[in-house]
Amino acid sequence: MARTADGTRLNRLEELKGLLREREHATAAELAAEMGVSLRTLNRDIALLRESGLPIDADRGRGGGMQLHRSWSLGRLHLDHLETIDLLLSITIAEKVGSPLLLQHLTSIKRKVSAAFAEGYQGRIRDLRRRIIVGAPATLNVVNSYVPPSRANLALISQAFFEQRQVIIDYEAGDGVVTSRRIEPQFLYLNAPVWYLITWDHLRGDIRTFRVDRIRTAELQPATFRVGDPKIYIASADRSASLL
Repeated sequence: MARTADGTRLNRLEELKGLLREREHATAAELAAEMGVSLRTLNRDIALLRESGLPIDADRGRGGGMQLHRSWSLGRLHLDHLETIDLLLSITIAEKVGSPLLLQHLTSIKRKVSAAFAEGYQGRIRDLRRRIIVGAPATLNVVNSYVPPSRANLALISQAFFEQRQVIIDYEAGDGVVTSRRIEPQFLYLNAPVWYLITWDHLRGDIRTFRVDRIRTAELQPATFRVGDPKIYIASADRSASLL
């Protein structure tokens, strides 16, 4: 019973933090009404958040409200594998683009993002970033044949890439022929806006590059793999990506 009460309180505190993040200013009465709790409970929760280090400012007097101090930051990040991939892709693309506008604070952002992950996890994050390659923009011929891939396939492919697991795909080549392949998604390669998987293809027994938008189905496998020599894989992708 105590465990359930603790869980309810934690959920309520997270909800309260979310509401304070969203609003520049809110009264205790407004917050209590929205959360469906008494003013006494709301004030107790505010006190708990302050004790945990959350800087909540309060205006005095009738009608006074509360807000997070403007210097407050999100603190430690909690990301699933899809969010991690998205974050790594965004940082890597910003680095590769080389725009002064994007690079002004990138070093500090990278440092803070790295610090946000658990210490034992940071090496894994660095390894993942090395497996994300950004090349030249796609040719007009490739862009004209590009169709955004399905969310379901993207989610599964991201998981396979993140967890270094083999995946069975049905792949439609440029001539419309569909083949089933068991692949190891070694590297992600971007010729904007088209993403490719640089893989070890068990059917061919060799390195093969696949356009993500041409993967029709994907099935995650329990078997894992080790990452190969990036120079060999990337050289193969440079040769084949513009032809797919």
